[in-house]
Amino acid sequence: MTPAARRPTSADVAERAGVSRATVSMVLNGRTEGTVSTVNQEKVLAAAAELGYTRSAVAMSLRERRTRTIGLISDEIATSPWAGRMVREASMVAAERGYMVLTADLSLREATVEGAVRMLAERQVDGLVYAAMGRTRITAPTPPPGIPLVLLNCDAQPREEAAAPVAVVPDDLQGARRAARRLLEVGHRRIVMLSGDDDSVATCERQQGFAEVLEEAGLAPRIVRAGWQMDDGFRAAAELLAEPVPPTALFCIRDRVAAGAIHAAAVAGVAVPRELSVIGFDDEDFFAEVLTPPLTTIALPHAEMGRTAMTALLDLVDAGAEEPADAADTAGTADGADTADTADGAAAAGTVVVACPLVERSSVARPPAG
Repeated sequence: MTPAARRPTSADVAERAGVSRATVSMVLNGRTEGTVSTVNQEKVLAAAAELGYTRSAVAMSLRERRTRTIGLISDEIATSPWAGRMVREASMVAAERGYMVLTADLSLREATVEGAVRMLAERQVDGLVYAAMGRTRITAPTPPPGIPLVLLNCDAQPREEAAAPVAVVPDDLQGARRAARRLLEVGHRRIVMLSGDDDSVATCERQQGFAEVLEEAGLAPRIVRAGWQMDDGFRAAAELLAEPVPPTALFCIRDRVAAGAIHAAAVAGVAVPRELSVIGFDDEDFFAEVLTPPLTTIALPHAEMGRTAMTALLDLVDAGAEEPADAADTAGTADGADTADTADGAAAAGTVVVACPLVERSSVARPPAG
């Protein structure tokens, strides 16, 4: 049996390049400014490439006292058709900064948050992200000392014994305000919101934003507690369209509710958007843009949220901070949204609120004359 080829070492690179091992270490770790000539840098890099030398992650971990791995705990996010963008973007940011992401999926049988934290801590992750599929408020897990935590698409129930971790959430409140303002701008006055049938954070904040804008316009807000699914939207819209004076516009809590409303309009012989305008919320992939007509909606900024959360966490890890920094400085706003809206939506210090932009398509028009 032929023995396996020996893995090249930094000593081999030094010998091939004709330099010291210390020089090899400085070049491969990017610490060459003012210490290693350009000629020697090129020699080291060429020798490493010729030998197929790669740095040992284990050795780097021992030297840096970190594993360059991040634990990501999710609930049902892996099965979501759109919220997976959060995980993908978070993983891309981690990779760009030299980290690997280990994912623990709580949708697996008998998986618990505490068990996931313990498992990832045993693997010596440098930080943790807890990502929720839907906007919610949770009892935040408590990782071991020295492992920072950032929440994604959720925030923490207040606790007296510990400061709340950084939380990155969508600006549901201002997103709903944008939807209501858009309908008012094109002339609608008979506007109804088809809301969720629960008291989730998303439901409450979207209802609040919608109601505030209508009240500011001198209109009495009308909110129908429909539900979150397509058949909920169909049923609620069918009842509204059968009224003697039906609404001319609907703001729906979710794109799937909006799809049900558009179907109900078609059954009732009501043209969208000529006789009824419809706005959704989510901008669900492979769904909102293929409806007939394509749906004007408020986008949930999953990709931006994933990037923001991982950036905030890695900044904490790299700084070696035990207390969360003001992550609001790291947050961006999506698609040029105005910063006043984003700031108004901030729930508390340590919460990063990411703007939900309006996506214009074809389901909104001026109301019919008369």
